[in-house]
Amino acid sequence: MLVEDDFPLCGAWGWEGLLGVMNELERGRNASSGVPRKLGGFVGLWPHNPPYALPILTNTLRLYASTKSPLPSSLLRRPTDIIIQDCLLGADPLYRTPSMVITSRLIMDHIGGNASTATGRKYDLDKWRCGWRHPFHGRPEVFVVPV
Repeated sequence: MLVEDDFPLCGAWGWEGLLGVMNELERGRNASSGVPRKLGGFVGLWPHNPPYALPILTNTLRLYASTKSPLPSSLLRRPTDIIIQDCLLGADPLYRTPSMVITSRLIMDHIGGNASTATGRKYDLDKWRCGWRHPFHGRPEVFVVPV
């Protein structure tokens, strides 16, 4: 699981939500092969991915960073966190299988919330904090763990 250092859990209910996401990720594992059907949980404002998703995400990010990338030159450059989100949503040209598990509300407090990796994007300090409705809640391609 990848976790940024400015995302503390939101108390006991945040921990319960995190356990719910991890349980759902493990429940989605293919019984015969052990390969997971769901590759990532998104519980804060950055996707958190079990170790088995890392090779996929690492290779995807390398392809985007490569000067000899097979991606079309017309593809817009995106920050790393947005590429990962798109991969887990099945909205990336290289990875079209949605596999994201989320909590209904954000269970991690983004203390660096006014900063963004996207050029020109700024957030208010009180946005995207503990208890906020998850921004992907309601999307059909995600599995929601209620908190």
